[in-house]
Amino acid sequence: MIGKHKTDLATIIGLIILPIAAGIGICLMMILNNIDFSGANSGRIIAGIIFFFGTGFFYFSRLRSKKQANDNLKTLDHKVIKVKNEFGEFTFDSTNIEDFEFSVEQIDEETFEGNLYLVDHEQRRHQILGFDDETEQYVLNDLKWFIEFFMTHVGLPLS
Repeated sequence: MIGKHKTDLATIIGLIILPIAAGIGICLMMILNNIDFSGANSGRIIAGIIFFFGTGFFYFSRLRSKKQANDNLKTLDHKVIKVKNEFGEFTFDSTNIEDFEFSVEQIDEETFEGNLYLVDHEQRRHQILGFDDETEQYVLNDLKWFIEFFMTHVGLPLS
């Protein structure tokens, strides 16, 4: 089985729960203490609230999409890759795989996200792996290594 997403407790607490709790706490403090929203520093406070909520919800949506992508069941059998997702169950071998593709995106200042896709003869893309790292070159090297591994596994010629 490939790519079961691990839920990192430190990430959940540090990047999701704490920022959202800080945003809620600042909002409650302003409301309960009758702080004037049109005061001299209110713009900075509101920007801080937006920053905390934005950070928390950004990392929450990122964690959720990564978990959903990696929760699709992928199994390696003898010269076969089996993929089970919301669209059905597929079995791929050298006769029905067109190619493997990858994408790399910079998702924030220090993080690059890489995704590996299997492309079938109907040009449908099935995500096989998704991961991230701080260095773009590491993500590229890992993706290229996995492409060679999967091509060798199913018996496709390396290009």
